[in-house]
Amino acid sequence: MNDQQSELFERLWSGAATLEDWTASVAGGVTQSIADDVVAIHTSYFFGNATAVRTAEGLVLIDSGSRETAAQTFAALRRWNEAPVHTIIYTHGHIDHTWGARLYDQEADTKGFSRPRVIAHRNVLNRFRRYDTTHGLNSLVMGRQFNQPGYTFPDHHRRPDEVYDDTLRLDIGGVTFELLHGRGETDDATFVWLPQQRILASGDFVVWVFPNAGNPRKVQRYAPDWARALRQMQALSPAVLVPGHGPVVQNAARVSELLGSGADALESLVTQTVALMNTGASLDDILHQVRLSPELLARPWLQPKYDDPEFVVRNIWHLYAGWFDGNPAHLKPAPDEELATEISALAGGAERLARRATELAESRRTRLAAHLIEFASDAIPQSPEIQTARAQVYEHCMAAETSLIGKAIFAVYQRDAKARSGD
Repeated sequence: MNDQQSELFERLWSGAATLEDWTASVAGGVTQSIADDVVAIHTSYFFGNATAVRTAEGLVLIDSGSRETAAQTFAALRRWNEAPVHTIIYTHGHIDHTWGARLYDQEADTKGFSRPRVIAHRNVLNRFRRYDTTHGLNSLVMGRQFNQPGYTFPDHHRRPDEVYDDTLRLDIGGVTFELLHGRGETDDATFVWLPQQRILASGDFVVWVFPNAGNPRKVQRYAPDWARALRQMQALSPAVLVPGHGPVVQNAARVSELLGSGADALESLVTQTVALMNTGASLDDILHQVRLSPELLARPWLQPKYDDPEFVVRNIWHLYAGWFDGNPAHLKPAPDEELATEISALAGGAERLARRATELAESRRTRLAAHLIEFASDAIPQSPEIQTARAQVYEHCMAAETSLIGKAIFAVYQRDAKARSGD
């Protein structure tokens, strides 16, 4: 790490710099030497890192980049070394970690050497089958999550050639790789330990923001297992950590702190949520009682900039208790339009609800404002005036929201409101 990179890392660690600053520093694709014959490859915070290891049998690549930046990952790798890629390890099946594998197949076919062997946890196969089945849904969800209307989810996923279940040891060209399975953001996750160099490639168990264990539009996440995996990594005493996203951490004490504080946060949410569930509390009660300590949330790598602790609580509830939230009215709910019409009539009209929603939003009571404006909108969905108020309410909701996911979802409904208002 050069002096400029070291200075930027220190500012990131203290919170004085942002991940946007770091993304600007790696734009276009860069390699970072982290040990003899080992480099990390970065293109952007938003797309997954890769790790390349030079061995006597060829290169081993841990993750391969996204559709958006895999060509940059490929070019950065080839500036570092021209040897054939012998093996690619997927840390999990998310497309920003797997899509680039096809580039190395294409290179092998063009240059006449063997395609790389791809290894992953068995559940990656299940994930890719699910992706094929729900391609249209994934396109909609990803477009909304990242506020990109018209987004099309990738297809033709490069399947692994070999899969494993719990642990797998690979000895390739004199280098040992230990693959360990854990559940966290996904059920197909792998973290990779290089014991000779004491290097840990964590995949998305570490992403330099609050753990993405509660995403509201994705399948089940596993906060308890995620915490256990972080403790397992911490027990290895890594000297270097290559996270799934964000900068490499090259100090053993700092690696331990980062892993331990992430585990602390998830364990706290799980413990509080389950304790309240055991008393019979409803999801609504739990959402408004569970809190993390300000000291944890002050850590620069635990900022709720992507996911949100409140979303994680919902996911913990779903993991243990299913979808019913404890409110009997939600067991067999009336249609939204019917409920909204009744509420509007009781309030003196949908227009009155919309005015009150605007007042609440302007006074920063955005949670309540969102309820009321949706009642007004469902009661008279084609009213331009109500849709104008709805767009204004969601502008306030976005301003109050810290997580990228939350902001993007509010933005989807703000666009809908503007379209219906004629704006």
